[in-house]
Amino acid sequence: MIDFSAVELRPWTEADREFGYAVKKAAEGAYITDIFGWDEDREVEFQRREWQQKKPNLIFYQGKRIGTLAAIEIDESVEIGHFFILPQFQNRGIGTYLLRQILDRADRGNKVARLAYLKNNPAASLYRRHGFEVVRFADPFYHAERKRRTEREGTAGHG
Repeated sequence: MIDFSAVELRPWTEADREFGYAVKKAAEGAYITDIFGWDEDREVEFQRREWQQKKPNLIFYQGKRIGTLAAIEIDESVEIGHFFILPQFQNRGIGTYLLRQILDRADRGNKVARLAYLKNNPAASLYRRHGFEVVRFADPFYHAERKRRTEREGTAGHG
């Protein structure tokens, strides 16, 4: 049983960059390889640019780094990305726990939650269970949104 009080997010540092790349490769590498093939130089460069722009947090469980997650508030939305958890910690509720925290924050701010995922990524079921709907498909990525709380409740404009 997971002790969710032992799950925490911390800002990344330069010393965490290699871990961030390793967790992405472990969590999503097979899906990237299936679609694009794996080009180490391309993936390292992509990771470097993305980390500078999105500055993901590290996910810790019982003091150990187990993943990465970026949740960036932009205007009327919360953009979720770099949501990678090491395979040995997947399917244990940690991703669900963290996603619920982000969605609760989006609801409190009445913001849309947005994310994109590869078409072959099984995390799609997690996103659907939490109210995300695909709004656009740009092969090989699904772009999904979870509506604002007021839109989901049918109270938009009733202020």
